Formats: sequence, C-alpha cells, structure tokens
Amino acid sequence: MSWQRPAERIRGYKITIVPTTDGPAKELDLPASATQTVLTELVPDVEYVVTILSYDELEESLPVFGQLTIQTGGRVMTEEKKFVTSDSPRCSISAVADVVFLVDGSWSVGRTNFKYILSFMSSLASAFDIGEDKTRVGVVQYSSDTRTEFNMNKYYNQADLLAAIKRIPYKGGNTMTGEAIDYLRKNAFVQTAGARKGFPKIAVIITDGKSQDEVEIPAKELQNLGVEVFTLGIKAADAKELKQMASLPSLKHVYSVPNFDAIVQVQNEIISQVCSGVDEQLSDITSGDEVVDPPSDLFVTEISSKSMKITWKASPSQITGYRIQLTPMLAGSKPQAVNVGPKTTSHILKDLSPDTEYEINVFAMKELTASEPISTLEKTQAVKIRVECSGGVDIKADVVLLVDGSYSIGVANFAKVRAFLEVLVKSFDISPNKVQISLVQYSRDPFTEFALNKFDKIEDILHAINTFPYRGGSTNTGKAMTFVREKVFVENRGARSNVPRVMILITDGKSSDAFKDPSQKLRNSDVEIFAVGVKDAVRTELEAIASPPADTHVYTVEDFDAFQRISFELTQSICLRIEQETEKIKRKSLTPASNLEFSEVTSNSFRVTWSPGADDVLSYRIQYKVAVGGEEFIFTVPAPTTTTVLTNLFPETTYAVSVEAEYEEGWSTPLNGEETTLEVKGAPRNLIVSDETTDSFKVGWSPAPGNVLRYRIDYRPVAGGERKEVTVPGNERATTLQRLLSDTKYHVSVTPEYHSGPGKALKGNGATEEILGEPRNLRVSDPSTSSLKLSWDKAPGKVLNYLVTYTPATGGEPKEVTLRGNITSTVLKQLDAGTTYSLSVNPLYRSGAGSALNGEGTTLDGKSYFTTELLKQME
Repeated sequence: MSWQRPAERIRGYKITIVPTTDGPAKELDLPASATQTVLTELVPDVEYVVTILSYDELEESLPVFGQLTIQTGGRVMTEEKKFVTSDSPRCSISAVADVVFLVDGSWSVGRTNFKYILSFMSSLASAFDIGEDKTRVGVVQYSSDTRTEFNMNKYYNQADLLAAIKRIPYKGGNTMTGEAIDYLRKNAFVQTAGARKGFPKIAVIITDGKSQDEVEIPAKELQNLGVEVFTLGIKAADAKELKQMASLPSLKHVYSVPNFDAIVQVQNEIISQVCSGVDEQLSDITSGDEVVDPPSDLFVTEISSKSMKITWKASPSQITGYRIQLTPMLAGSKPQAVNVGPKTTSHILKDLSPDTEYEINVFAMKELTASEPISTLEKTQAVKIRVECSGGVDIKADVVLLVDGSYSIGVANFAKVRAFLEVLVKSFDISPNKVQISLVQYSRDPFTEFALNKFDKIEDILHAINTFPYRGGSTNTGKAMTFVREKVFVENRGARSNVPRVMILITDGKSSDAFKDPSQKLRNSDVEIFAVGVKDAVRTELEAIASPPADTHVYTVEDFDAFQRISFELTQSICLRIEQETEKIKRKSLTPASNLEFSEVTSNSFRVTWSPGADDVLSYRIQYKVAVGGEEFIFTVPAPTTTTVLTNLFPETTYAVSVEAEYEEGWSTPLNGEETTLEVKGAPRNLIVSDETTDSFKVGWSPAPGNVLRYRIDYRPVAGGERKEVTVPGNERATTLQRLLSDTKYHVSVTPEYHSGPGKALKGNGATEEILGEPRNLRVSDPSTSSLKLSWDKAPGKVLNYLVTYTPATGGEPKEVTLRGNITSTVLKQLDAGTTYSLSVNPLYRSGAGSALNGEGTTLDGKSYFTTELLKQME
C-alpha cells in the first residue's frame, strides 16, 4: 500500500490491519520518511480493514480507512473507493455551546476500538472554536459506573482539549447507560462543571451495545433541562434505545454504524447536524424580547395655549421609532398617543387645551417592544384673546358682522348689540393687510352699513358701530345670507382671495324665510359661520346655519344683558378658527406631493411612493393610521426621497396614508390615499418526525401564522417514486403518514393553505425504520476440544453483519466474531476443552442491532475426544 506524505511535520505513521472475521489485529509503526509498505501474512478470502494515521509529539491525525481482500491465488481485491478521507466541516463562528460527550467504555468496545471513539470526539470538538467565552467541552465515560474524565471548565483552548481527549484511558465494565445519563444530568450540565445559563447545550452519547438498565426516563429528564441529545450507535447498539435517548427528529439525531471503523462514514453528517442544532438553539435563545434602551433628556419649549414642542436625546438601541403619550391631568381623561420615526428627536404637540397640565411620556420602540418611558409634566398657557387674535403677524381674515335689526329687538336692546359688536371688533388687529371688518344689518332686506374695504383703522370702525341706525322690519335671515355671499364677500367690496372668511350672525328670533340652502351655499364658498342667538332664537335653526361643530360655533343667551358672558368664549373660537383657516390657506399655496402609489404589499407592510412637490421641498411627512380608528403614526424623510416602506402593520387592515411636503413657509396640503394589507401567510416551523415504524412515521409542526384553512402534507421517496399528499384541518398540528416503504428516506413538506392561496412550505426529511429481526434455529455441531461450529437461519431484512459473541458459561471475558450479512455459519476456534459456552448471534443492520439469538454449546474434553476419534477409526 502507498500514500502521500502530509505537509505538516510528523514523527511517523501507525498502520492497523483488522480482519472483519475473527482473527488478531496487526499494527505497524513506520518512520516519517515512509510513503509505502508491504502488508504480509494475510489470510486469503478474508476481508481486512486497513487504517493509517500520522502522529507527532503531541497528537495523532484523523485516520484514513480502506478495505482489501486477497483471493485464493494471490490477487488483491479492493473496494471501489480504496480510501475514505475525512474533511470535517466546521461550525459557524457564532456557534457557541456547552458540549458533553457520554462515552461507552464497556468491555464490548475493546481497547483498540476505543481509539476510534476518541478520534471521532476530536473531530467533533475541532468543529468549534474552543474558549472560556466560546464553546466548552467535557467528557464523561461510563460502563458499570460513571466517571468524569474532565469538565467543561477544564480546558479553554483547542490544543489542550484535543490532547486531553487523546489521553482518555479505556475503562472497561458493563453497559449501564441509563445510570450514566442520570449522572450527566446531575454532574455535567451544572454550573460547577462549567455549564452556562443561556447557552445551547449538546450531549453526544456514543455506545456499542444494549443498555443493562432503563434509558428513556433519564434521557427525557436530561432533555427537559434544554439539552439536545445526539446518539451514535456502533455494532450491537439497540436501535430502539438510540431513539429513546435522542432528541427529535430522529433522522437528525440518531446515527448507527455496523463497525467502529465505519464511524468516519457518518462523522461529517453528525458534525453538521450538531452545528445546525447549536445555531437553532441560539436562534431560539435570542428570539425573545430584547431590552430597548429608553431615550433621555426630555424637555419642553415653545409653550402656548394650544401647543408645545418636546425634544429628547435618541435611544442608543437599534429602534424602529418613538411613541409619544400625552395625558391631560384631568379626571376621566384618556391618554393620546402619536408615533414618530427612529430619527426624529423632536415633535410639536398641537390642538391642546389651554391652561391644562399634561403628562408627557416618550418610549423608544423596537417593533412592538417598548422601552421604559422618559416623562415630564408641562402646562399650556391660558388664553389671551388679544395675543391669540391680534398679536399674530400672520393672522389675516375678512369678517362680516350680520346683525338682526328686526322690530323684535327694539331700540334699547339694539344699543346692547352695538356694545357687543364693539367687544368683538376690539379682538382684531385691523388693517388692509390683516383683518378687515364689514357690518351688514338685515330685517326684511339686508343693508351694508360698511364694506370690508371701507375702514382700515379700529377707531373708524368703532365710530361706525356706535352710530349706524336701527332699521326695523321682519327677519329674513336666508335672504341676508345670500346677500352676504353675493354682495359682500366679493372682490370689488374688498374681499380678498386666500384669506379666511368669517361671518358672525346675531339674531333674536326665528327666520321668516328659508335659510338652509342659503347657509349651505355660504359655507360651501369657504365662509366660517358663527351664530349667536338671543331670547327667542331657535337653537336647532342656529345649528343648521352655523358651521360644525355646533359646540364651538353656536352660542345662545337668555337676554341682551348676557352678551358679556359669551364674548370671551366666542372671540376665542373665532380667533382659533381664523388661525386654522389661515394655516390651511397657506398650505394650499405650497405645492403638495402628487401621484400617491402603493406597492410591495404584504400582510404587515407596504411601500408608499409619490411624485415630488416643488424644488425647494425640505422633507416629507408621512402620517398613517388604521382607516377606521387607531393610533396615528408620523415620521419624516428628507427630500429628495419620494418613497418609504411602512412596517409593523396589522394584516387584512385598511390604512389611511397622507404625505405632506415641508417648505420653509410650512407644510403643504396632504396627499391622501388608502391601502389594505394582505392576509397573513407564512410557513409552519419546527418540523418533527417521530414514532417511526417500518411502514409509517408521524409528522408534527408548529403552526403557521394567520388563519390557516388546512395543511397539505406532500411526501415522496428521496430516491424517486410516486408523490402523495394528505390534508388536515388548520387546527391540526400533526399527522401520521402510513403505508410507506420500509427502510426508506422521504422528502416531506407541510404547506399551509389560506383563503388567498398557499403559504410557504416547511420542508424536511423523514425515514421509516428497517425491518429488524433475529436469526432462527441456532445449531451447534462438529464439537472438538477447541472448536464448535455454529449455524443459523438468516434474519429478516438487510443484514450487514452478524456479531457472534461467545463467553464461558462460568464467566469470563466475552469474545466476538463479525461476519458478513450473507454468512450464516462459522467455526469458533481456540476454545477451552470440556467447556460450556454461552452463544449469541446478533444481526447488525444499518440502523442498529436486531434481536439476538442465544444458545449454548460445549467442547469435548480430552477423553471424550480420544474415544470419539477411536470410534471413527474403527468404523
């Protein structure tokens, strides 16, 4: 045999030649300079497993395996793949875990085979980055009793760990696996042994035979600690026990090989699945709610009677936005909330109540998770009419006073009307560039006392109010409102475009003509109507005339002496509406965004896109909320950005969206639209295959999100074959697939189906069990003083090997012979004369051992053998 020399510096090579049937193993030790050797003294027609590894002063390499057979006549027959090398995978850098090996050190393993286990453990440990704050590894060996070889807090670098694994001595004894698992739970995965809270936990159990005690309950208790258990069975390991000890699904956690030298054939798959298991555990550990750091340094500025500005320092966490909660400190008041974007650190709170204290809370939000709030208390200013209405440099309006001058008022009360009008007029800053006043008196017919452009000084207006005559007549309110619309709010009488228009009606009785249509047309021409009723005025009529809402636009008093009681509230409402209308008009002059479109709609998000406003846009403010009720969310994006994605939305919900362009002069009118999110559709999670039999297995899953109508389960053999499917109701979480082929691996997918179609499929694999059985009809023949011949009938299924074990009935170390699966007889040699032996023939399958066929046989003693031979000769 020959090989290539490794690149690393080595001391030499170790070669092991082991027959697959009974016979002694051979070992060769060659110098580092060797690249070939001759294998001698081999028996014809016997299959040998050949292993070669290199070593230096500290450790050995992973072994390379091959098989050969010398046929009678000297020709060497080798397998198609003469040597199998192991290029072991590595876990991701982030894969950090607590890993403990539970190693079978019973007599049935054997000292030579124990090295294969140590080599496998080294390969798996090498897949991780070892360190105190990285992956930690411990080893526990068991047989009749259990001992810790070293804990997870013993070795914190890979070189020391691998050297320690190589030095583990072989123990010997019986196979008490259940007791060993219980020991693992109590002594290995504990803080004193190096186990850490919040880290993935992995146990790898390696065994070569059936346990002599119960394993299922200790294994479940270990898994209940959060330990993910993998099992590797070798030779006569019991297939059922391997599944009882391992985590689900069995296909990812249970492995079995017929010989120790075959471990390398499944080694890479085990390492990959262990790495994947660590990654999945890490994902589960970190998927809980994260702590979100709150913002800081909340303070309030620019306080007025109706607004205030709040500013804060940003949260250091990666967040999705801020929630501002505002609660008036009044009995029965409910908190209001507004949501802003993650880059926003200031916000103006508007439409507040004057002279009211508010509690302000600001939360940092990561999707639906909120930080602790930062809080403050602040009070709005009391209303000052002159400051509110005449002090603002941007307050502009055309105001018409429509005064009832009918006979029912009388001369005495008319003087009181003049006094009330004087109070109203003094609330405004009169000039051609600010507020203009017109006075119209009506009874049967309306009459303009002075037009909007008549006076530009407050003194002149007050003089006109105190001197205009009382005219008398009927109460034609409808006719008067038509006159105001057609003859007063017109350009040639001083009316201005893009200026708020207000009419204040003062009347003491019921209208003598139709008023609903004239009032509607006046309101439709953008005139804000306030109505003041005195004495016999009908409130329902006033509410039909005035602009909504009635509680701020309709005022009634019992007599003309009570005007003073309503003057403060009325002038406050008028000034507020003028201010609001001024803001609206200003916004209309600013070019808004256009062409609002929605795309990339999902169940919890959609993209909003718009065409830009004018070239001098500073930013865009996006506001959105559930169309019918719900909190309002606000955030801004800088120009020239014209698209954004709204996230964390509710499924199957219509959202009202508006986009406003910001200029130096203020905000434009909003561009409005609506979009509806889709139904929640997704994939199930955590595919679990369990309860495997030779013709069925159970498929389980965690539910998919949303309203699932049903689940469709598709399955077919991996090697090819007919695709089949079953469906179960949407509230089901598992189903059993039946009438499957034995010893077959299947592709399985679970797809949720919704009203709007299928969701994403959860895919995985399952496998039916092999047909495991036992040989029949054990026959012992041809006894001699040192040998017995054993024969049996073939076990069912695909037997890879037969493991023949023989032990003196009086006790002693068992011996064994491994035969190919197509051989059903063997001769046991080098036995003691006159000795009864306990015999066992155990079929070995790919997935583990079947049931053993037991019996006894006795060799001849010397005297019996002499008599037998003499009789043969005489015959």
